Amino acid sequence: MTFALELRGASRVYGNYVALHPIDLSVNTGKFLAILRPSGSGKTTLLRLVSGFVAPSAGTIILDGVNITTLPIFARQCNTVFQDYALFPHLCVTDNIAYGLSVRRRSKAEVAKKVRDIIATVGLSEFARRNPSQLSGGQG
Repeated sequence: MTFALELRGASRVYGNYVALHPIDLSVNTGKFLAILRPSGSGKTTLLRLVSGFVAPSAGTIILDGVNITTLPIFARQCNTVFQDYALFPHLCVTDNIAYGLSVRRRSKAEVAKKVRDIIATVGLSEFARRNPSQLSGGQG
């Protein structure tokens, strides 16, 4: 079976400190996953591994059936939404979302459709032209 995301024994160690103990995780396509654990348990490290900000010390990361373990950040078809988000303050919601797709040189039509779909999915259609400073914490 192919999962949208699969981690096989993925871990991260910094010297003697284990930031993420080996984890096996499979997420089906179309599913939403929330990771709730105490501070220091490895949640952010896990996200950083999947996104490519850090490499795993061991294990494999598979996205849509493709081993992305050694792919650089820009070559991965995934993203991370940070707790303390980093949005372009001068761009509206639509343009912030479109930025990554535009950098990947997607057609204007594809970017427009994906942005509309994303905004609708997260329930921000009525706020699409607002800048980050015009959103509440839960919206940004």
